[in-house]
Amino acid sequence: MARRGNRRGGAIGPVIGIVALTALVTVSATMLVSGNRSGGIAGLGADVSGAIGSVVAMPVRWYNGGASAVHSFFGGSALNRQLKAENANLLVWREQARAMADRLDAYEKLNTIAGEQLVTGLTGRLVGESAGPFSRSGIVNVGAKAGVQVNWIVLNQNGLVGRVIAVGNDTSRVLLLGDGDSRVPVMGEATRARAIATGDKTPAPRLAHLNTPPLMRDGEQLLTSGDDGIFPRGISVGQAGVAPDRQWRVRLASNRGPIDFVRLVPPSNFPPPLDPVTPPPLDAPPTGASQSVSVVGGVLPLAPNAAPVPTAATPEAIRAAQTDLARKSAQQVADLRKLLAERDAARDSARRAETARVAAERRANGSAARATSKAGSDGGKGAVRKEKKLDPSAVPVAPSALIPATPIIKTPEPAPTVEGPTK
Repeated sequence: MARRGNRRGGAIGPVIGIVALTALVTVSATMLVSGNRSGGIAGLGADVSGAIGSVVAMPVRWYNGGASAVHSFFGGSALNRQLKAENANLLVWREQARAMADRLDAYEKLNTIAGEQLVTGLTGRLVGESAGPFSRSGIVNVGAKAGVQVNWIVLNQNGLVGRVIAVGNDTSRVLLLGDGDSRVPVMGEATRARAIATGDKTPAPRLAHLNTPPLMRDGEQLLTSGDDGIFPRGISVGQAGVAPDRQWRVRLASNRGPIDFVRLVPPSNFPPPLDPVTPPPLDAPPTGASQSVSVVGGVLPLAPNAAPVPTAATPEAIRAAQTDLARKSAQQVADLRKLLAERDAARDSARRAETARVAAERRANGSAARATSKAGSDGGKGAVRKEKKLDPSAVPVAPSALIPATPIIKTPEPAPTVEGPTK
């Protein structure tokens, strides 16, 4: 019995070995794909990952479908009212859009403008997605057999998803917009502000190289600008917004719902111009006593104390002009400081003269008061003394600096006696 049990237990060993070998092969293939994101190895890895992902993702899709069915069953009445209101609004917008489209077509025909319309492309399904700390990519079950090539654009019903970076026979690897290697030129729908949506391994890419930050508005719709010649112009990317780190970022439109079915379209691939554009030759600006320099038909006035225009755009000439300008600036600062020092000295001199004058006034008023009091005390002896009055012209007195003197009390003169002089 024990021997038979050992035989049964030993039959599990080969199964465990096969599972371990399969796991090692899967890990090795994943490492190869992560190390080389383009080429034949990446295409083979995409095929393997697509086959495995389609099987693994099937239960997940069943679960999502069942959850959405239950949610729609219990919340159907409120959703129905909301959809009716939105439908009424969309009917109005549809009529306006038709009128604007007809007008735009008439303008384009009148001005012979070539339209920019997306081709039909191919439809596929995103069967796998890698959202690790170092990359954000996905696998689509459409490959080289259907005609897909590298740099094809991937869209869903909401907007831009990414672009193809590796192609296998039956699958393709898609670089999502949140990957660190993703760079997409975008523009504002209303302000036409240009920027580059730079992926930084987060759900909201950063807006780098924004040319007009004051014009960008929170919530503005962002579209592909087509400046790189790969992404067609006018594809919805998302909405602009300021993140908690005080940087402009993009709320991706493709993240509004689960990404399932996608459309793959070929890139624009605008051909470069055949003849290179060279700027016209410009002569050196004239120098001399003139206060203006003519540049390409325009006149640029120079400041009165501006440095002279160098005769040639050499480092020595530019350095000499900068040195001359610095010397003139230092001389102006020195002259200004000298004028300020002279003004302060004149103020101090005037203040000292005013102090001396006020002191002389006080001394003169004190002497007059003492003389008056002495004349009053000598009045009983018959000595008639005249009041000594201060000559106003002796000391210049300012009205604001006058100090009220002590009031003078006049005593009546005594009657003449016998010994005094006769009339």
